[in-house]
Amino acid sequence: MEKTRKLYQDQVYATECDSRILALEEVGEATSVILDQTIFFAEGGGQPCDLGDFVCPQTGAVLASLSHVTENEGIVSHQIAGPLTHKLSVGDMISSRLDWPRRFLNMQRHCGEHILSAAFYELFGGVNRGFHMGEDYMTIDIALEENPDFTEFTDEMIASAELRANKMIWDNLAVSVRHYNTKEETEGIPMRKALAIEEDITLVCVGDENNAAGCVACCGTHPKQTGAVGLIKIYRYDSYKGMTRITFDAGQPAFQRFCEGEEILKTLCRRNSAEASTLLEKISISEQKSKDIRQELYALKKTYLEEHAAEIEAALSSGEKIVLREYSVLKIDDLTGLGRLLTKPLRGLVLLISPTENTLYLQSNGTPDCGKIVRDNAAVWRGKGGGKSDNARAIFPARQELDCFVDYLFKAY
Repeated sequence: MEKTRKLYQDQVYATECDSRILALEEVGEATSVILDQTIFFAEGGGQPCDLGDFVCPQTGAVLASLSHVTENEGIVSHQIAGPLTHKLSVGDMISSRLDWPRRFLNMQRHCGEHILSAAFYELFGGVNRGFHMGEDYMTIDIALEENPDFTEFTDEMIASAELRANKMIWDNLAVSVRHYNTKEETEGIPMRKALAIEEDITLVCVGDENNAAGCVACCGTHPKQTGAVGLIKIYRYDSYKGMTRITFDAGQPAFQRFCEGEEILKTLCRRNSAEASTLLEKISISEQKSKDIRQELYALKKTYLEEHAAEIEAALSSGEKIVLREYSVLKIDDLTGLGRLLTKPLRGLVLLISPTENTLYLQSNGTPDCGKIVRDNAAVWRGKGGGKSDNARAIFPARQELDCFVDYLFKAY
């Protein structure tokens, strides 16, 4: 079968075309359509495929919608999900209608990757060794291998690459696309990365075609001018397999992310009664106040627990076999801390209640066995928990069940 003519390579802004059906193949519930020519970009080079509709050339009625587009050895397959609503036959002429907003978004983002990669190469000799275009962000893996003066990235280097990339957008540089049949035809053309393919080569160049930084092999779709990209924004950078992974986005997604950040900034400014220029200072002051308050609370709670631990030990020393205390202001972790302050040998059973959590904390010297008490009896009142011989905890669904369990303990021990 003859290779598909890929109109998107030379007519990137075309949104409609007429094609002849060369083959139809049923794959499960899906149908694969092969055309003599197509405007739909097939998934590849890190870029998602185009989507759109097949329509009737005479009436304009939608015949089918595409779910995926792939390419194999120059033949582009258009997948249609689900049963066909209109019969298609080999030899029929159909019209294609491109989902242009999706295409343009992918053009912005893919070209943004070229621009940012060119900036890293131009400034630091960084070579793009990996590219991924996700829904929420893109990544490139940059290896510092061309310039020995740079061995690792700094915040300043990342910022300068981002600025350089955006200046390339503001300069509205030309983006040229050239096709070659063989690798030999590309000899002498400066490129930032050596070719890994031998034939059917497409070179994309940002700006001056003699500048290696902007020239690389690529099968994706790109706007004619860098100004269409609009914006490039780097989100973070991380070490990755001896390289640096740059997480970023371009075009409309980068603008949307910027708008979301501005909304967050405005909200934080309102909450802190600050301008953007003084926000960090205000937050630092607030954080220090919170730290001081937490420290003060810690000291107060420590004194409170120590006083109540002494009171419990005094009660046990006076001969009480079971000491029951309830603390409405303490959580179960606080009760555990109170139990740890009981340093004198315990001659009895200590029961501490956290009413807000319907939780009972038990402590002894190991006799009686607190963990065994909970395991053997708490479930009778729908309680759950466990522990060791000298301390345990039991949690109940309601206060009534907790009180019944406590009554049992007073009767049994």
